[in-house]
Amino acid sequence: MPAALTVTNLSKQYNHNLVVDDVSYSLHRGEAVGLLGANGAGKSTMIKSILGLVRPSRGTIIHPELSPAYLPELPQLPTSLSALALLRFKCSALGLDSALAEECLMEVNLSKKAYKQPIKQYSKGMRQRTALALTLCGNPMLVCLDEPMSGLDALGRVEILNLLKEKKKQGAAFLMSSHIVPDMVQLCDRVLIMAHGRICEDVLIQEHSLEEAMALEGKLALWTTT
Repeated sequence: MPAALTVTNLSKQYNHNLVVDDVSYSLHRGEAVGLLGANGAGKSTMIKSILGLVRPSRGTIIHPELSPAYLPELPQLPTSLSALALLRFKCSALGLDSALAEECLMEVNLSKKAYKQPIKQYSKGMRQRTALALTLCGNPMLVCLDEPMSGLDALGRVEILNLLKEKKKQGAAFLMSSHIVPDMVQLCDRVLIMAHGRICEDVLIQEHSLEEAMALEGKLALWTTT
């Protein structure tokens, strides 16, 4: 499939601090790539650069699709609205049939009794499901996910991973940053290990197994301490 994202020689410097250092990689339609690194490795700055929230110091970022969708680590939702009202607003903004709002909430398995309740009454997991529904509304072809399983219980994590896998089969490209390595291995085809602003290793995921997750954690520990 064609490239959904191409990053070439990307660098970002704040004063004398080089946060992202000459990073290059590509992400194709129907592929999921993980960003794995300790806090301060440069993952968030890279994602913000892709989204246009940060201007790179050097390098190029090309994503031929429309603006990428983004799920932040701490999504801020208007708590006075219901999930259904929020999704209907998003559908209206995208020029989509408002009936799709309920379909989006069904995809993330939000309880139907919560559809019309204000978000301020939601648990953390329910808010995360709502944020995911909002992110995936309109079937974006390039999606950046920052800790997408935050606040979800074990069953919720399985449900959302299965949903993301299905979206990937449909051609969506995912860039996922997470500290939950087993979840990353379940979804991703490759994982970029970052340390000190650089990509230290590009690891191919083949079996999507617990053993691969453990091996990744070992590699991360090695690169973080060097």
